[in-house]
Amino acid sequence: MTRYAWWEDLVTDHRDLRAALAAASRRTRDVDEDVGELPPLSVPRSAVDGGPLVETAAMGVLVGGPYLRSHSRGWEIAPGKTLDMRAFLGRQHELTDIIAETMPGADRLMVHVVGPWTFGASVEYKGHPLCFDRPAFRDVALALGEGIREFCDAVGASVVHVHERRLPEITTRLEGATEFETMSVDREIAVNVERRFIGQVCEGPDREAVLDAGAVWPELTLTGATSLVVDELTDDVARVIDGGASVAWRVHGGSSDEVARRVIRTWRQWTFDAATPEPQIDLVAVGDGVLTPGAAAELARTVRGAAELLHRN
Repeated sequence: MTRYAWWEDLVTDHRDLRAALAAASRRTRDVDEDVGELPPLSVPRSAVDGGPLVETAAMGVLVGGPYLRSHSRGWEIAPGKTLDMRAFLGRQHELTDIIAETMPGADRLMVHVVGPWTFGASVEYKGHPLCFDRPAFRDVALALGEGIREFCDAVGASVVHVHERRLPEITTRLEGATEFETMSVDREIAVNVERRFIGQVCEGPDREAVLDAGAVWPELTLTGATSLVVDELTDDVARVIDGGASVAWRVHGGSSDEVARRVIRTWRQWTFDAATPEPQIDLVAVGDGVLTPGAAAELARTVRGAAELLHRN
């Protein structure tokens, strides 16, 4: 199983990209703790509303993908170039240049993107969620996959964190413009689309994807993701681990000791068919909203310390 030890899933209120990248590097790399692995360094994310969503769209624009514009309900597909996308394209180009200048060849650089189903459920097309129009959704999903791959090639990213938190909603009941307009996608179809997307993004042997789907289904192990992000350490998670999958637990706070004890205590309660010498669970520092640099550093210290305790024990 691929191990990452821990990584960040948070947004800070830095106004300067260079300062944001330097702070992320200090939180992740310039530390004394031995966590057993080289943790991924997360590329800074925008604090603008819908940040990861429009950043993902900006990557898609690189290959002629969708332009977005904001409206009262959120974001919609635009017929051509927009000021919103110009701003985010400029940010992406600046970020690419800074990474090339300050950390060429960085190991395990992580890019955070929105998955195709969450993108399709969150962006409107002709007044309805994009995924309600199957041909348009397919074209946009393919463009996003190619654009993300090109961006990851440009910055040298080796890990992609796919945020797909609306997948459970897609496979049960997604509401459209009104409560009477709904859709539901079969799990097998949803997983197949996800597998195609991850295959595009991770084309080649040197890039991996972690999937945060907001659910723990056995079928998700077939998407090609090297690790599944989970909200709680439940028996469903144990079954996924027993099937050979790697998982990472979302940690919102607490102390390092509390987090490490929770993992070890839960691990000992589970019974596996195969012998596993130590808790095979990574940790994800999840920030609630936009964090100040101090709050981000404190959360990173907590999760980093818990990963060190797990590695030592």
